[in-house]
Amino acid sequence: MNGENKNCQKCGLEFIITSEDTDFYKKNNLPSPTHCSRCRMIRRQLFRNERVLYKAECKLCGKGIISQYSPGNKYAAYCIDCYASDKWDALSYGVEYGFKKPFFTQFDALMKTVPRRALYHDFTVRSEYVNHSVYVKDCYLCFGGHHYEDSQYCAQNFYVNNCTDVDFSMKSEFCWNSIQLRRCSRVHESAYSENCVDSWFLFGCRNCNNCVGCTNLKNASYHIFNEKYTKEEYEQKLKEFNFRSLTSLEKIKTEFIKKTIQYPRKYAWIRNAVNSTGDDLEQVKECRYCFSATEDENCRYSFFMPTGVKDAYDVDHVGLGTENVCELHSSFGGNRVFFGNRIYYSHDIFYSDDCYNCANLFGCISLRKKEYCIFNKQYTKGEYEALVPKIISHMNAVPYKEQAGVEYKFGEFFPISIMPFAYNETVAQEYFPLVKNDAVSQGFRWRDPEERSYKITMGFADVPDNIDSVSESILQEIIGCAHAGKCNNQCTTAFRVIPSEFQFYKTIGIPLSRLCPNCRHAERLNKLNPMGLFHRSCQCGGVFSQNGVYKNNTAHIHGGEICRNNFETPFSPTRPEIIYCENCYQSETA
Repeated sequence: MNGENKNCQKCGLEFIITSEDTDFYKKNNLPSPTHCSRCRMIRRQLFRNERVLYKAECKLCGKGIISQYSPGNKYAAYCIDCYASDKWDALSYGVEYGFKKPFFTQFDALMKTVPRRALYHDFTVRSEYVNHSVYVKDCYLCFGGHHYEDSQYCAQNFYVNNCTDVDFSMKSEFCWNSIQLRRCSRVHESAYSENCVDSWFLFGCRNCNNCVGCTNLKNASYHIFNEKYTKEEYEQKLKEFNFRSLTSLEKIKTEFIKKTIQYPRKYAWIRNAVNSTGDDLEQVKECRYCFSATEDENCRYSFFMPTGVKDAYDVDHVGLGTENVCELHSSFGGNRVFFGNRIYYSHDIFYSDDCYNCANLFGCISLRKKEYCIFNKQYTKGEYEALVPKIISHMNAVPYKEQAGVEYKFGEFFPISIMPFAYNETVAQEYFPLVKNDAVSQGFRWRDPEERSYKITMGFADVPDNIDSVSESILQEIIGCAHAGKCNNQCTTAFRVIPSEFQFYKTIGIPLSRLCPNCRHAERLNKLNPMGLFHRSCQCGGVFSQNGVYKNNTAHIHGGEICRNNFETPFSPTRPEIIYCENCYQSETA
């Protein structure tokens, strides 16, 4: 594939602008990027603080609220009710664009003036502690996604009910401590499985029920570590496992981790994808270097596109009919939206933030049902169309410059120095983790943990091992996290068990964790394949895997010879997993 080689302004690594990329940029009158796709993704994710929340006051009504903005920040954060009210007018904060200062310097000042939402959530019922989510009922600390009910400590899910500690899953219920589930019920400590019921410790399983510690099984029941048992034998073994005890649970977990790595894994979690590369792709066409995408077409360098995205470059958390967009974080139903954050059901928008049902905006914040505005100031159609080209020329002639020497002209997403959050407050820290020294050396802001004023009333070692030994008095305790803030997981150092969570554990029969919700979330993310691709070859050696660990169950199309198939995979060559191509994997799991 022909293209242009460039070196990233940020990290210095070489990347390629393909001929297809060039066609897209030319079609939309955009310059090609000067940052590599990884650095572009990180920069977009700096706009997304999901789970680092603070106590604050609404800057309009003065009541106590929960906010994603840290104490002492310079932003005017409003509570949900005030932000949606008619007590203020975003156009009243409009300013005239000046041609003496860089565009991003002026936009940074506007961001600190125009009121912002303390939290992003809509259509919620009895769910005060949620963020970046919609259609949520009776939930606590759920982040990203939509249609949650009676759930807690979840992230990036769709249509989940009565789930605890579940991420990147959909249409599942009564599941716990799992990631990447589809249409599952009462499935726990599992990953990358679908249509499964009443099971523990699954990986890559489909249509299974009553299984423990299984990998790559299909249409199976009463299996333990991939071995068949009778119903009676299985139930007896389940009693012996005693998952109600944390000690017993951890013992089986250790055994599962040791055994599951001995089975081949598919090169990527891709289903019904046409001419596409990436991971966690389903029913997509012409999508390349994309991750967590469903029913999308012609997208590039993007992450988490739930459904219906078309002709999109460099987008995150975008879906539901969004089309012909570039460098965009969080959007539904947009068309021709470029370099924006939280732009919904709008078209022809440039460099704007949190705008809904708008058209023809440039550099605007918090507008609703407006058009032909620049820096929140109203213009006529003719005035707008005359001024925008002048602003673009000015952005190129007087670029914004950061200390590291990075220049931001028209065609670049917002600079990292004007982002409202520190690196370790955002999801960038979850998907591209850094330690403080590395983050600061790369030009990112870092926020040190605040001093905690609460008093721990129960050490993690004092938590009862068996859920049967836990009484409702646990609801009154402040439990110390086993990590004690010494990890890199946004640890809260202590946590409480809430009533709905307590009832969930009692009903399912799950022992209490010794870790805070953020540390538990970080452990689950370790099961998620990284967002990067490596060119590799299938590791099927014919009869055995090439490392000699796994013996094939059936004869493959290439017979006893080494498989010659190549692919793009998120598994780096240094990873321990056995990676098979589509054909070899399907032969082993048919």
